[in-house]
Amino acid sequence: MSDYKGFIKEKEAIDALLDDGYRIIAVRETLEGDFIEFERHIERKELHLLTADARKYIGTLIVEAKRESKNSCGGTYEEAGAAGS
Repeated sequence: MSDYKGFIKEKEAIDALLDDGYRIIAVRETLEGDFIEFERHIERKELHLLTADARKYIGTLIVEAKRESKNSCGGTYEEAGAAGS
């Protein structure tokens, strides 16, 4: 399988879990690839990513989620304190 086809397969698996309501709760990086742990209520699933592009995709999703949660909460505590100084 080409790297691109492998990436598409892994990306579709990630997107399917996220669309089903799962959220990323842990990332474990190893020499054999990344193991991504997802959770929905009390259900947990783990996905093994082998391609570099899929690992970058997960990183992008995590950064975007952090950015969105920061914006929806009005910034972090430190930012709020600095603004009032």
